[in-house]
Amino acid sequence: MLLSVAVFLALFTSSFAINFDFERIQLTEAETVDYPDIRFADQGAVPYEECKYLPEDDDWPQDEDWARFNETLGGALLKPLPLATPCYAGPLYNANICALLRMQWAFNTPLHASDPTSITSQWSSGYSCVPTSNPNSTCTQGGWPLYVVNATTARHVQLAVNFARNRNIRLAIKNSGHDFNGKTLGGGALSVWVHNLKGLTYYPNYTSPEYTGRAVAYAGGTSTAEASTLMLKNNFTMHVAGGSTVGIAGGWLQAGGHSSYTSQHGLAADNALQLEVVTADGRLVTASAKENPDLFWALRGGGGGNYGIITSVIMKAWERTTTVSGSIMFSTIPTRGTNQAALSSDTFWAGVREYFSYCIPIVDAGGLGYNFIRHTASGNVTGLSFQTSISLPNKSMAQYRAFVRPLLQRLNDIGIAVPIPAAKRHINPPMHSSLSPQPHHLDKRVVGELIPSAWIASRFFLRSSHSTPSGLDSMTNAIRSLIEEGGLTFHGINHAPTRNASGNADNAVLPAWRDAVLHAQGFAGDRHWDGTTIQRSFSDEKKEHDHLQKYMQKWRDVTPGSGSYQNEGDAQDPSWKEAFYGANYARLEGMKKTYDPWGVFWVIGGVTSDEWEVRGSSGGAGSAAGGIVTQDGRLCRVDFDGKRSI
Repeated sequence: MLLSVAVFLALFTSSFAINFDFERIQLTEAETVDYPDIRFADQGAVPYEECKYLPEDDDWPQDEDWARFNETLGGALLKPLPLATPCYAGPLYNANICALLRMQWAFNTPLHASDPTSITSQWSSGYSCVPTSNPNSTCTQGGWPLYVVNATTARHVQLAVNFARNRNIRLAIKNSGHDFNGKTLGGGALSVWVHNLKGLTYYPNYTSPEYTGRAVAYAGGTSTAEASTLMLKNNFTMHVAGGSTVGIAGGWLQAGGHSSYTSQHGLAADNALQLEVVTADGRLVTASAKENPDLFWALRGGGGGNYGIITSVIMKAWERTTTVSGSIMFSTIPTRGTNQAALSSDTFWAGVREYFSYCIPIVDAGGLGYNFIRHTASGNVTGLSFQTSISLPNKSMAQYRAFVRPLLQRLNDIGIAVPIPAAKRHINPPMHSSLSPQPHHLDKRVVGELIPSAWIASRFFLRSSHSTPSGLDSMTNAIRSLIEEGGLTFHGINHAPTRNASGNADNAVLPAWRDAVLHAQGFAGDRHWDGTTIQRSFSDEKKEHDHLQKYMQKWRDVTPGSGSYQNEGDAQDPSWKEAFYGANYARLEGMKKTYDPWGVFWVIGGVTSDEWEVRGSSGGAGSAAGGIVTQDGRLCRVDFDGKRSI
């Protein structure tokens, strides 16, 4: 693993193309002369086939082909078995390891992040190999990639892209594995694992033609935790994801990337100054406002896994930001450890509506709201609970209390006695430490650590939904329906990446997000493995997915012209193009055909993903009865007009 953490203290630093030494290690054309499998796309014809090859096909690479490829990689080629393999009969069976896996599977995100193929959400693999206490059950490769390039240099990434393209093999990309839809998986795929591309450099006085100020260069595998350590050491702040193990150069950045500072500084995509990226032709190129500006536009908001593999990023930073946060909670059942009485259902929802009415002041103050409405129980009594954390930047404790006091008064006026929150001060984003928030305390955590393997869908509720009585009524009623009628769980993030906050950034971020005040998510409860229960059939999975979509339609009905955040949305949303990309889709589609005419990069819900389908998967998508898209099948073109080379 290559690791570089440096602080450059010169007065000014000029813009440059190579950020880290590992990017200087590149594939050369001379190496490809006698090795057609690794040639760049412009050095020869590329096969145009109906489907990507699988091991049972005659044209699948032979063992000696893989051996030569591994030698060229310097031994970086892996052939990993699924993470839960030790739970199954065979030479790798290990009861102790299996017991540990069963215990940690659902919520230990570092477990999945440090594995070459595993991800937090498992249904998209076809449930082919999950922890079990029955070693005689079945573990198969399923949707897990068959081979993995453990990339530690740009050359590794280039070799993987070229080999997959030239041999007509499905290509997958994994960073940290925080994945709700199976975008990082692929049956029979060659995967590029960028997790070990490491490097961090802080520039106190970075300058380029477009920007002068603080900046950070970070490698493709950098995590929130690593960036946060650098922030604390050097007294600055930058956008990072909500969970410590999330990679901040992959899908998080490329789909927009929200953070604790979104209402102040826009999205991560708005703050990216330069990207180094390996494109589908195998070349390492710079994307910036001056170099490949069209690619730069698409990579910032157009979604991960569509246009290339990022090896490094230069991101704006700013002076150290302190935040003050406190939590509010109320419930329809008695709250243990507090003096709060149980609320009636109507009073509870009136309280939720009052909170929603206060969200515009929160985001206009540069703040963040982070909330849940859950089904909860106390003894034999069941009901609903509302919890929210309100964070404000650069406020004193007194200013914070003054800010929240009008909201508390409104709640008290309708019969919800809420005390002034016990506020805390944070320097930069707090690291997350609690999965089960205590009363009046709610740590902000990445959603993937809270809803492992659950169905998730999302929608942006815009400023108009929060600013009029009718808008508030429609929004509250739609969310109430999802929870009370649907039996589902709500998670909301209040932030506002407005044009002004973004610095009028020109990128592919969904336009509707600029007017959002609530990033709302619905999901079908937490999914746990007890080690004995057989996973549900995919017909039952489809019923659950359809059930969620039924109530999401109510959200769509009251938010015309809005959309959703593709990283935390349902890639099988019937209107995914409008939801994820909006008016940008046509331009993104043209960019995709320009930069990847071969179809090297494919992810569900990605640009032009409807030109491909996964056939023969356990989810049953494409069958007469319909189904869900799992990744344990063969990736094929929907419309195929004949085998040829391009």
